[in-house]
Formats: sequence, C-alpha cells, structure tokens
Amino acid sequence: MIGKGLLKGLGITFKHGWEKNITIQYPEVMPNLQERYRGSLEFDPQNCIICGMCTKVCPNNVLSFESAPMPGSKKKQLVSYTIDLQYCMFCNLCVEACPTHTLYFTHNFELSTARRGEIKRVYSPPAEAQLLTGESQAELIPAEALEPQPDAEAEAKRLKQLQAIKGAIARGNSKVLDKFVDFEEDASLLMTILQADQKKQDKMAELMVDDKNKARKVAAAFVAKEKRDKTGPEEGKH
Repeated sequence: MIGKGLLKGLGITFKHGWEKNITIQYPEVMPNLQERYRGSLEFDPQNCIICGMCTKVCPNNVLSFESAPMPGSKKKQLVSYTIDLQYCMFCNLCVEACPTHTLYFTHNFELSTARRGEIKRVYSPPAEAQLLTGESQAELIPAEALEPQPDAEAEAKRLKQLQAIKGAIARGNSKVLDKFVDFEEDASLLMTILQADQKKQDKMAELMVDDKNKARKVAAAFVAKEKRDKTGPEEGKH
C-alpha cells in the first residue's frame, strides 16, 4: 500500500502527542536521579586511614594525597587530599577499593566551572584534628584508634615468623636451620626429621621464634636421636 510507512509514522507521532509532558524545567526543577547515579566524587577526611589503595587503582591518576608523621607516634596523619575531576572517568574503582568508605559519589552533576583549575578539589582534615597532641589527642581520639594493641601486633608478627619458618621447611631450605645446629649435615638431617613429623616441625618452629636457646637444645636432641637410631642396629650386628 502506497503511503503505509507515512501513515505509520504519523500514527506514532499522534500517539506520543497525547502523552504526559515529561520535560523538566531545569534548573528550577532538579531531575529525580537513580540511587546508583554517579555525579560528583566526594571525600571525607575524617575517615581516611592513608592506605593509598585509591591512588593505586585509579587508572588516570586522578587522586593524590600528602601525609606527615603524627606527633608521638609511628602513624601518619593526612595533610591534604586532591581529586582532579577533569581526568576522572567515574569508573567507581576508587570507591570499591576504599576500606573505610571515605570516597563516595553524590548526585551533584553540576561540575562545570569558569576556570579549569577550579575543578580540582583539595580536601584537608579539620584544623583540630591536625593539632591533636598530648592530652587533647587522648581525650578526643581513643588510643586503640591511633595505635594497634601491642599484644595483637606482637602476636601477628610471631605468626608471620612461624609461617615463614614452616614455609622454608616445606620447601626444604635447610639454611633456616643452620643457626640451630653445628654442622651442615646436621641441618640436612634435622630438615628430614621435621619434614617427616608435623608435630616436631610445629614444636621446633615455635621454639625458633620464642626461645632460640631451647631450640638449639631440642635440635641437637632430635639429631642425636636420629643418629643413634641409624647406627644402633648396625652396631648390634657386630
């Protein structure tokens, strides 16, 4: 039929002509955005732990920060945090990587500025947070939030050493045992003993971390017993 396409198009136009007007009178009326909408990337200085995860995952080097040693502590405090939005892809990688939810997106999409440099945002922690020292720091910030518990830190270090020693034994690296025996052949023999007996391996690893003097005595006893077990039957034949 000639003109069928024209009639179909006019029908669609006529149909939409009676629909409710969806035009929004922006900027007087702001649009209703979805919750997942990514508008402006924001930063909360009070939650930042200066781990640097955000800067590592950012593909365009949008994020950067400056830190300084905290008075009376090995920890660092945040001095400034910069978001250069002109290079941001709004990929959300930094938000996903942040362990303390310091970075987040808002619904603010009005990011245009009169000057290019103004789109770069620099955040600084509150002045009182930077000047906290001595008693004022103890009053406003719990000690456990500033420093890890000594017991927990020591235990974590001990477990790490145990894992390293057990890993070396599993790989057959006898050098880890050189300090606890007198001869290289004794270290090889001790390695064979520990690899064959998990209980002895665990005991020896704990002593190597906790009490090195006792570890040397136990190592000597293990080696001496193994040598006796090997030479005993042969001597009995004579």
